[in-house]
Amino acid sequence: MKQSIYILLVSIFVVISSCEKDGDFLTTTGGGVVTLQGSTEDIVLNYDAADDLALTIYWTDNGEISLSNPGVLAPENAIANTIQLAANADFSNAVEQRAEDGIFQHQYTHYELNAQLSRLGMEGGVSYPLYIRIRSELGNNMPPAYSNVITMSVTPYLIDMSVGYILDSAMGETGRTLYSATSNGIYEGFLGVTAWYNWYLREGEGSVWGNDGVDGTAFMASKETSHWNFWFPGQAGSYYTILNTTAREWSALHIPTLTVAGDVNGEMTFDRTANRWSYAFNNTATGTINVTISGTGKQYNLTTGTDDAAATDTPIGFSGTPEKLTFGNNATPITVPVSGTGSVTLILDLSNPQQWLLTVTEGSSTPIEIPPLLYLSGVDDGTSGSWTFDNYLRLFNEDALGYGGGCNVNSLWGYKFYNEKDNWSDAYGMAEGGTALAGSLLFGGGVNITAPQAGLYLIEMYKKALTYKLTPISSVSYSGLDDDWTLHTMTPTETVGVYSAQVTIAGPSPWGFQIILNENWDLKFGGSNGELILYGGNLTNDASLSAGTYTLTVDVCKQIITLK
Repeated sequence: MKQSIYILLVSIFVVISSCEKDGDFLTTTGGGVVTLQGSTEDIVLNYDAADDLALTIYWTDNGEISLSNPGVLAPENAIANTIQLAANADFSNAVEQRAEDGIFQHQYTHYELNAQLSRLGMEGGVSYPLYIRIRSELGNNMPPAYSNVITMSVTPYLIDMSVGYILDSAMGETGRTLYSATSNGIYEGFLGVTAWYNWYLREGEGSVWGNDGVDGTAFMASKETSHWNFWFPGQAGSYYTILNTTAREWSALHIPTLTVAGDVNGEMTFDRTANRWSYAFNNTATGTINVTISGTGKQYNLTTGTDDAAATDTPIGFSGTPEKLTFGNNATPITVPVSGTGSVTLILDLSNPQQWLLTVTEGSSTPIEIPPLLYLSGVDDGTSGSWTFDNYLRLFNEDALGYGGGCNVNSLWGYKFYNEKDNWSDAYGMAEGGTALAGSLLFGGGVNITAPQAGLYLIEMYKKALTYKLTPISSVSYSGLDDDWTLHTMTPTETVGVYSAQVTIAGPSPWGFQIILNENWDLKFGGSNGELILYGGNLTNDASLSAGTYTLTVDVCKQIITLK
């Protein structure tokens, strides 16, 4: 928009100045001269005060320009102002930040100013001179004007650019990281993820990286605010992940199995939550064992996309010492101390990307299997006539143990959540203060959860937080098929919770598609393999379909989907 105004204004100058009419030329003197003001006192930035105000600068209003012919209206805010910060007086290494139109001040928090200083190469704990000025431009072919310069001394705090922080699809912290050993913007490490896991990466200075949202591939990267989240392929498990912010791309090497050989032999078991592999065996003597750990991975990258058939087989293995492991295409013997006898477990811990560990611990260490379903009983006794285990929610968040799905509620006495079908002992009842639509839970609690008014609801339950939430479902739509991201309302069938629609496509959508509830983009189903997963990665049921018209059917209560 602004560029169009510039082009129009410059065109007016060129055309009218070259074509005389009644002896008049249309000219401009531009806007007023900008005067920049702000504190020039020394600033010592503090990480613990990251959100506090550190500096305010403001400048005089130069948003209006004057033309030689008062009968010609000049566009508002035709002048673009850019804040320039530099470590030297000639501004040869300046970092720039465009000011919003019509705004003539900017406030920096400790965090924001520190990020800008980091871009200038300033190290934490060292005092530097900082130079600030405003550059004003009327058009691309007109020389810019500069304000006066204000200077001050600044001391940034240390920013660790060696760690990349994994964020979830809502940009919340996950506690997981990737590592850049030389702080060169290339972050690496192992991540244990679910199928189609959505994520972002935040660098130490605050840049958040996601998919570029433009080129139709999962492995392009961007830190623009228009980006989408990254997404892993449709295979759950362990991935050696590399995000190269310089090349603006990333890759995911899926490791379906690892084999241990040598003094002990067998296939290791992966614990996704703990991000580690294990192998239990019986040890007869203390001392050491020599083992090799190897496998064949599936490489997904910019070339293959998330297509399983295109992923390339890649030999993988570990080398080094138990406390300083390396990862590559070959495996060499590793000598591991063993102090106990009897039942012991060899553990390959990949949770810390800065140090992978191989240890032997006493006892058996078997990953705890997370139940994929959570059952509701009593939720439909007004329809079925009894308490059954016919209604369930599907696991959608392993970290929070979150379960969700639709349910046709018609309850006479309230209901409870149950961990296991036909197991009446492991039940969650309502805690004090709960309502029909939200509240806290007690494991083993004797109070039934208050039933809402009969109807179709989206129900969410979180075992770790011990909370529940119900949202009435008023409509179901699809979006993304044929790469059309408008909302298309589906038609309810005679079965409550089942919706259908006729869809015509030219072929698969490059991004997959979603099922949207209540025309609210925050309430969506994704999923895979014919299952709907609340807040899951985009559906790909159309991936193998050719051009044609199909029937899309979704059952939000059974959380299943078909497209045929």
